[in-house]
Amino acid sequence: MRNRSIATSFNARIEGINYDILEELVGYAVRRAQLSIYEDFAETLGVDGLTPQRFSSLVIIGSNPGISQTRLAEVMGIARSGVVSIIDTFEEAGLVERQDSGDRRSYNLRLTREGQRQLKKYKNAVKEHDDRISQQLTEKERQQLRELLGKLCGVSPK
Repeated sequence: MRNRSIATSFNARIEGINYDILEELVGYAVRRAQLSIYEDFAETLGVDGLTPQRFSSLVIIGSNPGISQTRLAEVMGIARSGVVSIIDTFEEAGLVERQDSGDRRSYNLRLTREGQRQLKKYKNAVKEHDDRISQQLTEKERQQLRELLGKLCGVSPK
């Protein structure tokens, strides 16, 4: 991966614009950050057709071999039909295989050897992306931000 600073077409703050109450809203600040982060992610891995959702799915499957499609949908917070579409794409690319679970309505998921290889490459690229987008923060601030964002969605820190 090449080293570059964040160059986004999304401008989080435009001079001369009165943002009124938006400046006080946590949700608005999170959304602005998300847009910048997603744009850098797309620049980093979009050429591979990898989205944050697909990357997260691969990580969950890789870390939980045999996870069911239904459980993956629950973990990802998406509809089961959305997971089926993601898994179809991964299966076509040779990254994931479906295994019979004994229930005709459900399959267990595992990464193929190629999926494991690709996931390792993707993890390295995403780590570089994450370091780049958070380069203005100290490690302590990064941890604090993760904890604060976790609080917003009811997740207790580890």
